[in-house]
Amino acid sequence: MMKPPPPSRGAGAETIVEHVIQSIREAVRQGELAQGERLVVADIAQRYGVSVGPVREAIRRLTGEGLLEFAPHRGASVRAYSERDVREIFQVREAIEGYAAKLAAENIHRADYAKRLEDCRKRLHATVHASVEELSKVRQQFHDLIYEFGGNAAIKEAAERLTFPVNRLVFNELTGRARASASLKEHDEVIDAILAGDAVRAERAMRSHLHNGAIAVCEALVASRTVTPPQKKKV
Repeated sequence: MMKPPPPSRGAGAETIVEHVIQSIREAVRQGELAQGERLVVADIAQRYGVSVGPVREAIRRLTGEGLLEFAPHRGASVRAYSERDVREIFQVREAIEGYAAKLAAENIHRADYAKRLEDCRKRLHATVHASVEELSKVRQQFHDLIYEFGGNAAIKEAAERLTFPVNRLVFNELTGRARASASLKEHDEVIDAILAGDAVRAERAMRSHLHNGAIAVCEALVASRTVTPPQKKKV
């Protein structure tokens, strides 16, 4: 795992806590901290070059956020998600991000929004066969543009909180490769609707995109838990 640089000397307590929070989030997003993996305070402090106090506070906040969970006698661990959890999260994302796409379509005439969205489309097409990490990065840029064009900071904050827990699942090797072409087509449909200023179609296309994503993630979860029984040795 790549160790992030520690906060600079003299950094305030809140800055150090935020550094740990962002580092843990990124480790979960990248799959470096797996679902169900236990977080040992001393180990996290050593990894990120901080004292145990900020780590405890970061864990407390991330538990409240839902990224981590806490169990008596076991401590904190990365929350493990079931298929039901994923479906429920994506249902909420459909509502939030569908509305963001609607607002983006209504605002697309402003400033350089149309050009920036077209530029993002080019990046999406250029990276369709790239690494899963690059796919994840460019797709997140796409969603960030939708939030920005929607002009509602509360929507952006709510969507980001729901994206972190399942982000790595969506873009893991199984889901990312299997969904690459279909996902690109869905992104194009959302972009076309927004550029046309068709708010109703944009919302519908975004909701459909996320619904299909939820199905893919659930299928990936099932596949990841399928264990082939060991072959019996011939006598």
